[in-house]
Amino acid sequence: MKTRTELGAVGAAGTAAVAAATAFAMMGNAVSAAPVGPINPVLATEGFLVMTEGDANLIGAENEGTLAVGGNLTFAQYQLATVSAGNFVVSGDNNPTALVVNERVDFANSTPGTRLQVLQNGYVKIRDLTNTVVRNVDNNNAAVNTRVLPVDDYDAFPRVELVTRQPVSSVGPAFVLDIAAAFQSFRSASTELATCQNTVALRDPNGDPIPTPIPPGTNAVIDLSPNTTNVLNISATDLDNISVLTFADQPTASSPLLVNVNTTDVGDSFSWTSPTFAGVGGPEARFILFNFPTATSLTLAAGGATVEGTIYAPRADYTDLDQSNTEGNIIARTLAHRGGEIHDYPFSTTLACSNGTPTPTPSVTPTVTPTATPTETPSPTKTALPITGSSGGSMLFGGTLAVLAGAVLLATLGFAHWRRRNRHS
Repeated sequence: MKTRTELGAVGAAGTAAVAAATAFAMMGNAVSAAPVGPINPVLATEGFLVMTEGDANLIGAENEGTLAVGGNLTFAQYQLATVSAGNFVVSGDNNPTALVVNERVDFANSTPGTRLQVLQNGYVKIRDLTNTVVRNVDNNNAAVNTRVLPVDDYDAFPRVELVTRQPVSSVGPAFVLDIAAAFQSFRSASTELATCQNTVALRDPNGDPIPTPIPPGTNAVIDLSPNTTNVLNISATDLDNISVLTFADQPTASSPLLVNVNTTDVGDSFSWTSPTFAGVGGPEARFILFNFPTATSLTLAAGGATVEGTIYAPRADYTDLDQSNTEGNIIARTLAHRGGEIHDYPFSTTLACSNGTPTPTPSVTPTVTPTATPTETPSPTKTALPITGSSGGSMLFGGTLAVLAGAVLLATLGFAHWRRRNRHS
């Protein structure tokens, strides 16, 4: 088991190694790549709605589902498992585990006088009980619901408070979930999904293609194709400039939407004011995934609307400052939840792409088509982080000027033909 310092070094190295390859694969989406999937990107969560590789700080509102923390946990007034305690049942337990902490509950840096309530009869599992007392009897030695405390006083604050009587020995020390291995899988999946080529185009309410760069305040409409993974590749700046995202078709289990967000244009540190999502809600959010493959810092800015879909940012420190909600999983290196609610609509399908001919859009940049090294579907125990697109990058830059010029000319002519066809369709 790696320490947090070692994990941080692995994450940083992985980010640096894949940043160029991922950006190259996503840039313009005119580069062929190996087929991807089908991948269940949240398989390694073991059903937990929110999972962090490192620390989690819970300050605002609530999480309707479950939480697995790879590092330390700090908190203020917060509710967990308000709707579901999940289905992760440890052998020998009577109830599912709603909270896993793979290091310790840090009471000293939690807010005094507050409590983290774990509802729906969920259990907790804590690996390190240093400076921690677990009690299921009160100060008069009467049987009561279990509390996790900073001192040997049943009424002490701050505290983790259950609504069921979990056996003290069942709380910990307990290591029940290999979160480090899970994040190896998440990073592999994120990198691989980022190679999927664009298959959908954003249009304005009149049906005309939206040019790039996308102007601020844009109302964008997206059409989805049935029985396939729909892929939208977009820069962070363009995504932030969309104020309304309207779904002409609702995503389903067989027609999900993968949004690959290229954050290299903002130095992989992205503050996103989420748009109003029109035409979809919580049930459809289960089939939308926002993939941030190279982001190292991701903030959900105050003043945005509810995010419909899963936040998939396994290399990023994630901060939620928005009082609106998130409907979907959150996968992030660390978490600071300071506003809004996390609703229990976990990602519920698989993603795949054939990476054939991409859908032409006004933002496509013509390039030579290289051959990418095939990658294998990641698994929860995968330890190697695949670097996809690197061989293609070598081919591109190693090609002759004449071949490049010819390819650009042909692509430009094809693009012009497409624009004329669209104009008269």
